[in-house]
Amino acid sequence: MQQPVVVLFNPSANRWAASRRRAELEAALREAGIPYELQVSQAKGHLRRLAAKAAREHPHRPIFIAGGDGSVGESVNGIADALGGAPRWTPIGVFPLGGGNDFVANLGLPTDLFELARIYAQGRTRLMDVLDVDGMYFVNNAALGLEPYVTRIEKRINLRGPWRYAWAALRGILDNPRWHVRMHWEGGSYQGPVNLVTVGNWPRTGGFFYLTPQANGFDGQLTFTLAALPSRWALIRALFRALKPDNTWPSQPPIWQAHSTWLEVACYPPAPLHADGEIITDEARECRFNTHPRKLPVFGRWE
Repeated sequence: MQQPVVVLFNPSANRWAASRRRAELEAALREAGIPYELQVSQAKGHLRRLAAKAAREHPHRPIFIAGGDGSVGESVNGIADALGGAPRWTPIGVFPLGGGNDFVANLGLPTDLFELARIYAQGRTRLMDVLDVDGMYFVNNAALGLEPYVTRIEKRINLRGPWRYAWAALRGILDNPRWHVRMHWEGGSYQGPVNLVTVGNWPRTGGFFYLTPQANGFDGQLTFTLAALPSRWALIRALFRALKPDNTWPSQPPIWQAHSTWLEVACYPPAPLHADGEIITDEARECRFNTHPRKLPVFGRWE
């Protein structure tokens, strides 16, 4: 890489554990021979502004995001603020400093910062799909119902790492919240009760769970899983099944998976909605998910 990359560093990721890894991050970049300009997020929403400014001033200059999955989502929305109408966005790479780090895992990349920097130094990118829900972009996962309900619980648990997601999921299942939805997508529709509607660009979310196991961020589609399970015990069984990367949901109720380029959902009562781990609203009544194929160049171990 000839020109310096912009490194957006979020010290608050993983309950501020990321703040102690700045020296390690910079050492990894120097060892890999990557010239960089480090910019530090000061508050929630700052990453979005930093990413927008960087993308607006130098659209083709890579942005490396050092933080959790929420940091990635915030930064990508900043890039979209600057380049939303462009056919291709600013290239990104991710250094995982969060609790779940699903995005890097879904790309098949290591979590070691030095190994990652060496991979990124090779300069290989691949164009990845980006999804949005009502104009909020996400690269990994969004959901209505139980999953953001669990996210609310997770934010209150004083633990670091992926185990807090597992504990929060169990707590959420025991509460057993339910909603009624009307859904439409390419070639299909559903009306009835649900526990969860989760939309994936990739299979893994929450550090452990493969809720959309057949999702692929390079296939030009979104993948969604709908669960209308009758009891807490059925939800717990599904949760344990979702721990397996090779699980496959069926194509019919009470839990199933489908693919489409768009999805519309109307929900009663209003349900919580999140994207890449960040709550958008606690009272979503109607929303639409869309696919934007081959929009975002991502650094990786591509051939």
